[in-house]
Amino acid sequence: MSAAARQMRIRWGGASDRGLRRSENQDAMYADIGLFVVADGMGGHLGGSVASSLAVRTVAANSPSTPDELLAAVRHANQVVLHRSEAHPDLAGMGTTLCAIAVVERDESRVWCLVNVGDSRVYRYQSSELTQMTIDHNFVAEMIRAGDLTIDEAADHPRRNTLTRAIGVEPEVSVDDWILDLTGNDRFLLCTDGVTNELADFEIAEVLDSEQHPSEIARALVRQANDKGGRDNSTALVVDVVIDSVDVGPENPAAVQTQANPDAGGTTKRRSWRRSRSR
Repeated sequence: MSAAARQMRIRWGGASDRGLRRSENQDAMYADIGLFVVADGMGGHLGGSVASSLAVRTVAANSPSTPDELLAAVRHANQVVLHRSEAHPDLAGMGTTLCAIAVVERDESRVWCLVNVGDSRVYRYQSSELTQMTIDHNFVAEMIRAGDLTIDEAADHPRRNTLTRAIGVEPEVSVDDWILDLTGNDRFLLCTDGVTNELADFEIAEVLDSEQHPSEIARALVRQANDKGGRDNSTALVVDVVIDSVDVGPENPAAVQTQANPDAGGTTKRRSWRRSRSR
């Protein structure tokens, strides 16, 4: 007799642009069936793009399949970027933010693992609610959490882009991580601060509230960031997750099968937005 199992379908799309005021794009991203990474580089004419590209490629090359492996991959990326900057004087001082989500194994189950260093963000859009899943590591965010600065004051603070944590700056890096169940019917957004500095949460939610393919959603977010001023590079990577019940044989009734579907059509329309919560 067959038994019910879950089949996870993932589709994704990304967009990136240098913006209206920058001469080059120092953002980088990676997308594959179970791993999605976004990075925002910093440091000189070449350094930022080198740092973000190195970090993203290093995490991807490690092919993490557990939470510990994903954390190790990010720490390895930190070492790779730091060593490159030390070996090449023209790259001295470079670094990058990095956020990622991955489908990994934990306790014989498959879960999402989220990691973050810096102020690139991961959001989840589920049941018409936008939630910022990651915590920003920058000067004003630290002051807000300490109660020394309001959100309104932070919007135009001169140090709003000063990072307190980054990849490739110090020999060791502290990495935030979270575990999420594979609930299905989620839309994730990974993005750099070129998007979030220009668009408020409610504006991001309005764009995510669409039945369009993730690639169209990502392009719309980047386009709106430019329309609002485009002061920085902007990158958006949108990941849709749907889990269906399927019949499988009795030898593995609890399996979660994963299918990539990056070119499929839209998702179910989500009609309203509720104020985001920070974790």
